Amino acid sequence: PAPTRIGSCAKRTLPHRQDTMALTRMMATRAVTALASRPAATGARMMVARGVTMDNDHEILSDYDQQGGRRKIELDEELQGVSTFSRDPIMPPIGAGSKTNPIEVPSGYSERVVGYECPEVHQLMWFTMTKGPLHYIPSIDKYFKLVDAM
Repeated sequence: PAPTRIGSCAKRTLPHRQDTMALTRMMATRAVTALASRPAATGARMMVARGVTMDNDHEILSDYDQQGGRRKIELDEELQGVSTFSRDPIMPPIGAGSKTNPIEVPSGYSERVVGYECPEVHQLMWFTMTKGPLHYIPSIDKYFKLVDAM
């Protein structure tokens, strides 16, 4: 059926049931033809890929076997009894935190992210420390210094 104009848009009338069935058959035929016209080599490549097996194909790998990067380093050193990344809070001695006696933060790297509880809003605040200079936090009136981890 021809479209009827309404304003600047064209409105199509719905096709009859027979037209819909014919359109569906035509689309199905095109899909089957497209699949049949693909090269047969695809099937051969899939057969070769199916023939390859690995030793651990039927097992679920552990957390340790799937890790990489810093987490892998941490797990390897934990097996040797070394703590690479300490997540324990630093409890400074009484009187520490002054400019002459800064709170010492151990790190195996040249920088470390450190958190403290802000007394005004009672939430954790974070900052990055680098080796060398003292780091002053005015909200808690404390000095920090990054030192080598032992």
